[in-house]
Amino acid sequence: MTAHAAPALAPDLTAGLRRLKLGTMRRLAPELLLTAKTQRWAPEELLRTLVEAEIASRDASNTRARLKTAAFPVAKTLDDFDVTTSSIPRTTFDYLASLE
Repeated sequence: MTAHAAPALAPDLTAGLRRLKLGTMRRLAPELLLTAKTQRWAPEELLRTLVEAEIASRDASNTRARLKTAAFPVAKTLDDFDVTTSSIPRTTFDYLASLE
């Protein structure tokens, strides 16, 4: 079975998405339009998927920019923290990590 390439967006749509700075939508729209057509998505479902993808992309970009601006010497997460070698009890760590 061969995969069909999604047709390119119409030039006016591409230009409009570029002007509105909706890069993720512009990149994903051709494939999602094809998927929506073949799977008979409701128009709202297609729009919701495109908007959610754009929001997720912008959130990730903002996070990367903020981390870069912060110029931390090393990037660390709670997943990297070794509770077994710490004096912090596991229950205290779990409570703090939950942000309650």
